[in-house]
Amino acid sequence: MKRKFLFASLMLMGASLVANAQGYKDGIEYYKVDKLDNAKELLERNLNAATTDKAEAYYYLGQIALHQGNVAGAAANFEKGIAADAMNPYNYVGQAAIALKNGGEVKALLEKARKLSKKDSKLEMEIARAYYDANPTTYAKDIEKCIKNARKWNADDPDSYIFEADTKADKKDWGNAAGIYELAFDKDPNNIEAYVKYANTYFNVNPSMAIERLEELQVKVPNSALVQRELAEKYYADNLGAKAAEQYGKYIKNPNHFAQDEVRYVQLLFFGEKYQESLNLATSLVNKLNPADEKVFYMKRMQLYNLIQLEKWPEAVEAGRSFFANVLPKGSSYEVRDYTDYGIALQNANHPEEAIAAYEKALELNPNNVDLIRYMGDSYADTENFVKAAEYYQRLVDSGNNKSNDLFTLSNYYLGIASTDSLDAATKADALTKSQKYVDEVDKLVPGNVQIVNQKAKIAKFREGDNNTGAALAAYNELISILDGKENKADYARYYKYAYNYLATYYFNKGDKATAKGYYQKWLEYDPDNTSLRKYVESMK
Repeated sequence: MKRKFLFASLMLMGASLVANAQGYKDGIEYYKVDKLDNAKELLERNLNAATTDKAEAYYYLGQIALHQGNVAGAAANFEKGIAADAMNPYNYVGQAAIALKNGGEVKALLEKARKLSKKDSKLEMEIARAYYDANPTTYAKDIEKCIKNARKWNADDPDSYIFEADTKADKKDWGNAAGIYELAFDKDPNNIEAYVKYANTYFNVNPSMAIERLEELQVKVPNSALVQRELAEKYYADNLGAKAAEQYGKYIKNPNHFAQDEVRYVQLLFFGEKYQESLNLATSLVNKLNPADEKVFYMKRMQLYNLIQLEKWPEAVEAGRSFFANVLPKGSSYEVRDYTDYGIALQNANHPEEAIAAYEKALELNPNNVDLIRYMGDSYADTENFVKAAEYYQRLVDSGNNKSNDLFTLSNYYLGIASTDSLDAATKADALTKSQKYVDEVDKLVPGNVQIVNQKAKIAKFREGDNNTGAALAAYNELISILDGKENKADYARYYKYAYNYLATYYFNKGDKATAKGYYQKWLEYDPDNTSLRKYVESMK
């Protein structure tokens, strides 16, 4: 039942996507704002759709080819446009544009185009652009005549004003360009080209105003993929992450979106802490893209990052293995986070040695990263390699970038070295001295801390060995004094047990059984389920 419902939902979504599409016209809009590769992709994607005017589509494909220096490709597209509809005047303008670039004769071609659509202001401005692209200086008079004709025939058509603004923008006269683009969309409040060019020109001056204009436009033309995308991009560029993610979510539902935009959306979802949604989309892209597509590498990275945030450790390990097995795209490199996230996954999935190798790679990329140094030390400690663990924490402390807790941890790792049977006596003695040094340092910084005072007691107890001679007596008495000042004493039961165990044993060994029994009884208060201890206390006289 659930599967049927899901299938029906997908069908409905597909219907919604088609309803919100502009088909090949989205490609024309991308062309007009100089996004040629995007325009070409959309025009080709929609070329054989029933609603596509092929003569018009081929004209813009020809113009794209011409702007990209592919004259032969441009000529072929213009010819296909004429074959599709010989009465469409624009492909003759395209042929004239090629002739102008080659210094050829264009009079007959332009006359034919003008006869097919008489006193057409939009056609006239396409002719102006052909002259301008060929040589704005040589054909200055022809361009001026085209502008005059266009405004005479239709004073409210925005195309001549957009053209004029484009010429200002070419000269980096951004203020005048923005003003004339604004005049153009005053002439035509739904003109996408004028709004988008205004927003792109004005964004660096006043981002809020540029965004506001695009928001106005989206209300007027809600189905334009270009407008949806441009608004999402402007939100993103203005550090409006939440708005960018929401806008990308709307745009991604448009069938005329691009795969690279889905990649951006995955990242926005991740930074918006929508980890499961980000993971789902990343996984979808990995599954549908060609394995050789470099976007697969980045989506596998996002799979790893999301799984770490979701704390799905085995899955994260597998994602990490797949990510690092992927071919590194040309010009790309691994990042510190790639290795640290993989290390975290390995660590939590009980692969400590592999985790260490991952952290070492990360540290190679950023040798001064204190978090990485801690990771390395803790990872080695997890494998009970206290020599290496202390080595990394010593490096951290020596850098001066440590926190007080790092001193405590270093003391603990040095105590671990001193407790390692396989090491020589000199090494263990040196480690014990250092353990004492760093616990004393942190004790001065954070006096009265339960864990630190307990560490002092552990070191003193370690020094005296199996013979309880009272070396740890002062530390344990200090610990009890601190614990007695706590309101929630039950939370510190284990520390009370350590202390009373030591004190009871000390006095028992001294022959003071009465005092020893008192401490055993106190121990029992914090260890009431210890049947053996209870029987022992009851047997004491």
